[in-house]
Amino acid sequence: MIQLTPEIKEESYRRKLFNVKAFGSLDKSGLSYGSIERRLLMKEFPTGEKVYIQYPGKETVRQNKPRPWDFRPKLMTVDGEWLKDLSFEDIWDDLYSLKDTNIDMTYIATIFFRIAFMLDSKLTTRKLKYEDIDSNGNIIGTGEIEFTWYEYNLPQTILDGIHISPSILRECSLLPYLAYNDYLAQNEDCKYYYRDVIENGGKWDGKVGRQNTLLTHMSVIAFIEGHYKFTEIVAMFRRSFGVAPLAQKYWEAVTGGRVAK
Repeated sequence: MIQLTPEIKEESYRRKLFNVKAFGSLDKSGLSYGSIERRLLMKEFPTGEKVYIQYPGKETVRQNKPRPWDFRPKLMTVDGEWLKDLSFEDIWDDLYSLKDTNIDMTYIATIFFRIAFMLDSKLTTRKLKYEDIDSNGNIIGTGEIEFTWYEYNLPQTILDGIHISPSILRECSLLPYLAYNDYLAQNEDCKYYYRDVIENGGKWDGKVGRQNTLLTHMSVIAFIEGHYKFTEIVAMFRRSFGVAPLAQKYWEAVTGGRVAK
Protein backbone atom coordinates (compact mmCIF):
# COMPACT_ATOMS: atom_id res chain seq x y z
CA MET A 1 0.00 0.00 0.00
CA ILE A 2 1.24 3.50 -0.87
CA GLN A 3 1.40 5.94 2.04
CA LEU A 4 2.09 9.55 1.12
CA THR A 5 4.63 10.35 3.82
CA PRO A 6 6.19 13.82 4.07
CA GLU A 7 9.37 12.36 2.56
CA ILE A 8 7.50 10.98 -0.46
CA LYS A 9 5.66 14.27 -0.95
CA GLU A 10 8.94 16.18 -0.81
CA GLU A 11 10.57 13.86 -3.36
CA SER A 12 7.51 14.10 -5.60
CA TYR A 13 7.71 17.90 -5.54
CA ARG A 14 11.44 17.80 -6.28
CA ARG A 15 10.92 15.56 -9.32
CA LYS A 16 8.07 17.71 -10.61
CA LEU A 17 10.15 20.85 -10.21
CA PHE A 18 13.13 19.25 -11.97
CA ASN A 19 10.93 18.29 -14.93
CA VAL A 20 9.26 21.68 -15.14
CA LYS A 21 12.65 23.35 -15.50
CA ALA A 22 13.92 20.70 -17.92
CA PHE A 23 10.96 20.96 -20.29
CA GLY A 24 10.76 24.72 -19.88
CA SER A 25 14.41 25.03 -20.93
CA LEU A 26 14.00 23.22 -24.25
CA ASP A 27 15.58 25.35 -26.98
CA LYS A 28 12.88 27.02 -29.09
CA SER A 29 15.17 29.18 -31.24
CA GLY A 30 13.69 29.61 -34.71
CA LEU A 31 10.48 27.86 -33.74
CA SER A 32 6.97 29.31 -33.71
CA TYR A 33 3.56 27.74 -33.20
CA GLY A 34 1.80 27.08 -36.49
CA SER A 35 4.87 28.00 -38.52
CA ILE A 36 7.86 25.84 -37.57
CA GLU A 37 7.38 23.37 -34.74
CA ARG A 38 9.63 20.67 -33.34
CA ARG A 39 8.55 17.07 -32.76
CA LEU A 40 10.80 15.42 -30.18
CA LEU A 41 10.68 11.62 -30.01
CA MET A 42 10.48 10.72 -26.32
CA LYS A 43 10.07 6.96 -26.71
CA GLU A 44 9.38 4.21 -29.22
CA PHE A 45 7.55 1.31 -27.60
CA PRO A 46 8.05 -2.42 -28.28
CA THR A 47 4.44 -2.52 -29.49
CA GLY A 48 5.35 -0.09 -32.28
CA GLU A 49 3.82 3.17 -31.09
CA LYS A 50 5.91 6.33 -30.79
CA VAL A 51 5.29 9.12 -28.29
CA TYR A 52 6.58 12.62 -29.02
CA ILE A 53 6.18 16.08 -27.60
CA GLN A 54 5.61 18.92 -30.07
CA TYR A 55 6.41 22.55 -29.36
CA PRO A 56 5.86 25.47 -29.21
CA GLY A 57 2.17 24.97 -28.31
CA LYS A 58 -0.80 27.16 -29.16
CA GLU A 59 -0.78 28.90 -25.77
CA THR A 60 2.62 30.40 -26.61
CA VAL A 61 0.95 32.82 -29.02
CA ARG A 62 -2.29 33.65 -27.28
CA GLN A 63 -2.96 37.37 -26.88
CA ASN A 64 -3.67 37.38 -23.17
CA LYS A 65 -0.88 36.05 -20.94
CA PRO A 66 0.91 33.65 -23.30
CA ARG A 67 2.53 30.49 -21.91
CA PRO A 68 5.96 30.18 -23.60
CA TRP A 69 6.59 26.68 -22.20
CA ASP A 70 3.41 25.17 -23.68
CA PHE A 71 3.73 21.95 -25.69
CA ARG A 72 1.55 18.98 -26.54
CA PRO A 73 2.13 15.24 -26.68
CA LYS A 74 1.76 13.40 -29.98
CA LEU A 75 1.26 9.68 -30.42
CA MET A 76 1.92 7.74 -33.62
CA THR A 77 0.12 4.41 -33.87
CA VAL A 78 1.64 1.19 -35.18
CA ASP A 79 0.08 2.03 -38.56
CA GLY A 80 1.97 5.29 -38.76
CA GLU A 81 -1.17 7.36 -38.14
CA TRP A 82 -1.31 10.26 -35.70
CA LEU A 83 -3.66 9.97 -32.77
CA LYS A 84 -5.86 13.06 -32.58
CA ASP A 85 -4.81 15.59 -29.95
CA LEU A 86 -6.81 14.44 -26.94
CA SER A 87 -8.60 16.80 -24.59
CA PHE A 88 -9.25 15.84 -20.99
CA GLU A 89 -12.87 15.25 -22.02
CA ASP A 90 -11.67 12.71 -24.61
CA ILE A 91 -9.72 10.86 -21.93
CA TRP A 92 -12.70 10.83 -19.58
CA ASP A 93 -14.79 9.40 -22.42
CA ASP A 94 -12.14 6.70 -22.89
CA LEU A 95 -12.33 5.84 -19.20
CA TYR A 96 -16.11 5.72 -19.32
CA SER A 97 -15.93 3.35 -22.28
CA LEU A 98 -14.21 0.82 -20.01
CA LYS A 99 -17.17 0.55 -17.63
CA ASP A 100 -18.82 -2.36 -19.44
CA THR A 101 -15.61 -4.36 -19.82
CA ASN A 102 -14.02 -6.79 -17.37
CA ILE A 103 -11.07 -4.44 -16.81
CA ASP A 104 -10.25 -3.84 -13.15
CA MET A 105 -10.53 -0.07 -12.90
CA THR A 106 -8.74 -0.04 -9.55
CA TYR A 107 -5.50 -0.76 -11.43
CA ILE A 108 -6.11 2.17 -13.79
CA ALA A 109 -6.82 4.47 -10.85
CA THR A 110 -3.66 3.29 -9.08
CA ILE A 111 -1.56 4.05 -12.16
CA PHE A 112 -2.96 7.57 -12.43
CA PHE A 113 -2.13 8.11 -8.77
CA ARG A 114 1.44 6.88 -9.24
CA ILE A 115 1.91 9.13 -12.28
CA ALA A 116 0.38 12.10 -10.43
CA PHE A 117 3.07 11.92 -7.75
CA MET A 118 5.81 10.65 -10.11
CA LEU A 119 6.40 7.68 -7.80
CA ASP A 120 7.99 5.52 -10.50
CA SER A 121 9.73 8.18 -12.57
CA LYS A 122 13.45 7.61 -13.09
CA LEU A 123 16.10 10.19 -13.85
CA THR A 124 17.00 9.57 -17.47
CA THR A 125 19.53 11.08 -19.86
CA ARG A 126 19.13 10.14 -23.48
CA LYS A 127 19.82 11.49 -26.95
CA LEU A 128 16.46 12.20 -28.52
CA LYS A 129 15.77 12.61 -32.23
CA TYR A 130 13.68 15.50 -33.46
CA GLU A 131 11.97 16.65 -36.63
CA ASP A 132 11.20 20.28 -37.43
CA ILE A 133 7.98 20.60 -39.42
CA ASP A 134 6.39 23.45 -41.32
CA SER A 135 2.75 24.55 -41.28
CA ASN A 136 1.85 21.81 -43.77
CA GLY A 137 3.44 19.07 -41.70
CA ASN A 138 6.44 18.70 -44.00
CA ILE A 139 9.73 17.77 -42.33
CA ILE A 140 12.19 20.60 -43.00
CA GLY A 141 14.96 19.60 -40.61
CA THR A 142 16.13 16.83 -38.32
CA GLY A 143 18.59 16.52 -35.48
CA GLU A 144 19.29 15.15 -32.04
CA ILE A 145 19.47 16.64 -28.57
CA GLU A 146 20.62 15.27 -25.23
CA PHE A 147 17.89 15.60 -22.64
CA THR A 148 17.69 14.77 -18.93
CA TRP A 149 14.35 14.36 -17.19
CA TYR A 150 12.39 12.13 -14.83
CA GLU A 151 10.80 9.63 -17.20
CA TYR A 152 7.68 7.75 -16.23
CA ASN A 153 8.44 4.06 -15.68
CA LEU A 154 5.63 1.98 -14.19
CA PRO A 155 6.39 -1.26 -12.33
CA GLN A 156 5.51 -4.42 -14.21
CA THR A 157 3.63 -5.74 -11.17
CA ILE A 158 1.00 -3.04 -11.70
CA LEU A 159 0.83 -3.52 -15.45
CA ASP A 160 0.41 -7.29 -15.11
CA GLY A 161 -2.98 -6.71 -13.55
CA ILE A 162 -4.41 -5.01 -16.64
CA HIS A 163 -5.34 -6.57 -19.94
CA ILE A 164 -6.64 -3.95 -22.35
CA SER A 165 -7.07 -4.49 -26.06
CA PRO A 166 -5.51 -1.69 -28.14
CA SER A 167 -8.82 -1.36 -29.97
CA ILE A 168 -10.37 0.01 -26.77
CA LEU A 169 -7.91 2.87 -26.30
CA ARG A 170 -8.08 4.54 -29.71
CA GLU A 171 -6.05 1.78 -31.40
CA CYS A 172 -3.02 2.21 -29.16
CA SER A 173 -1.58 -0.01 -26.44
CA LEU A 174 -1.84 0.82 -22.76
CA LEU A 175 1.74 1.95 -22.07
CA PRO A 176 1.91 4.50 -24.92
CA TYR A 177 -1.54 5.77 -23.95
CA LEU A 178 -0.37 6.25 -20.36
CA ALA A 179 2.83 7.94 -21.55
CA TYR A 180 0.67 10.32 -23.59
CA ASN A 181 -1.24 11.16 -20.39
CA ASP A 182 2.00 11.64 -18.49
CA TYR A 183 3.27 14.24 -20.97
CA LEU A 184 -0.13 15.90 -21.06
CA ALA A 185 0.11 16.24 -17.28
CA GLN A 186 3.72 17.44 -17.59
CA ASN A 187 2.58 20.27 -19.80
CA GLU A 188 0.04 21.30 -17.18
CA ASP A 189 2.86 21.57 -14.61
CA CYS A 190 4.90 23.69 -17.03
CA LYS A 191 2.03 26.05 -17.78
CA TYR A 192 1.01 26.63 -14.17
CA TYR A 193 4.56 26.92 -12.85
CA TYR A 194 5.20 29.59 -15.49
CA ARG A 195 1.99 31.41 -14.53
CA ASP A 196 2.56 31.28 -10.77
CA VAL A 197 6.32 31.82 -10.58
CA ILE A 198 7.61 33.49 -13.76
CA GLU A 199 4.58 35.58 -14.62
CA ASN A 200 3.14 36.39 -11.18
CA GLY A 201 6.32 36.18 -9.10
CA GLY A 202 4.64 33.89 -6.59
CA LYS A 203 5.06 30.31 -5.41
CA TRP A 204 3.94 27.12 -7.14
CA ASP A 205 2.61 24.56 -4.69
CA GLY A 206 2.90 21.62 -7.10
CA LYS A 207 -0.77 20.60 -6.84
CA VAL A 208 -2.04 22.80 -9.66
CA GLY A 209 -1.15 20.95 -12.84
CA ARG A 210 -0.14 17.31 -13.02
CA GLN A 211 -1.52 16.31 -9.63
CA ASN A 212 -4.97 17.86 -9.97
CA THR A 213 -5.28 16.63 -13.56
CA LEU A 214 -4.57 12.98 -12.79
CA LEU A 215 -6.56 12.95 -9.56
CA THR A 216 -9.44 14.27 -11.67
CA HIS A 217 -9.07 11.19 -13.89
CA MET A 218 -9.39 9.19 -10.67
CA SER A 219 -12.59 11.06 -9.79
CA VAL A 220 -14.06 10.05 -13.13
CA ILE A 221 -13.22 6.44 -12.28
CA ALA A 222 -14.80 6.96 -8.84
CA PHE A 223 -17.99 8.12 -10.56
CA ILE A 224 -17.93 5.16 -12.94
CA GLU A 225 -17.48 2.80 -9.98
CA GLY A 226 -20.35 4.40 -8.05
CA HIS A 227 -18.41 6.26 -5.37
CA TYR A 228 -19.72 9.63 -6.55
CA LYS A 229 -23.20 10.62 -7.66
CA PHE A 230 -23.45 12.49 -10.96
CA THR A 231 -24.50 15.68 -9.15
CA GLU A 232 -21.52 15.40 -6.80
CA ILE A 233 -18.91 15.20 -9.52
CA VAL A 234 -20.57 17.99 -11.52
CA ALA A 235 -20.47 20.19 -8.40
CA MET A 236 -16.78 19.37 -7.93
CA PHE A 237 -15.98 20.47 -11.49
CA ARG A 238 -17.90 23.71 -10.97
CA ARG A 239 -16.17 24.53 -7.69
CA SER A 240 -12.67 23.87 -9.01
CA PHE A 241 -13.00 25.48 -12.45
CA GLY A 242 -12.81 22.39 -14.66
CA VAL A 243 -10.92 19.95 -12.44
CA ALA A 244 -12.22 17.61 -9.77
CA PRO A 245 -9.33 15.97 -7.90
CA LEU A 246 -10.38 12.86 -6.01
CA ALA A 247 -10.98 13.45 -2.31
CA GLN A 248 -8.40 11.69 -0.15
CA LYS A 249 -11.06 9.73 1.73
CA TYR A 250 -11.78 7.81 -1.51
CA TRP A 251 -8.19 6.98 -2.45
CA GLU A 252 -8.17 3.56 -0.81
CA ALA A 253 -11.54 2.45 -2.20
CA VAL A 254 -10.92 3.67 -5.75
CA THR A 255 -7.46 1.99 -5.91
CA GLY A 256 -8.58 -1.29 -4.43
CA GLY A 257 -6.60 -0.70 -1.24
CA ARG A 258 -3.31 0.09 -3.01
CA VAL A 259 -3.22 3.70 -1.76
CA ALA A 260 -3.84 4.69 1.86
CA LYS A 261 -6.48 7.35 2.44
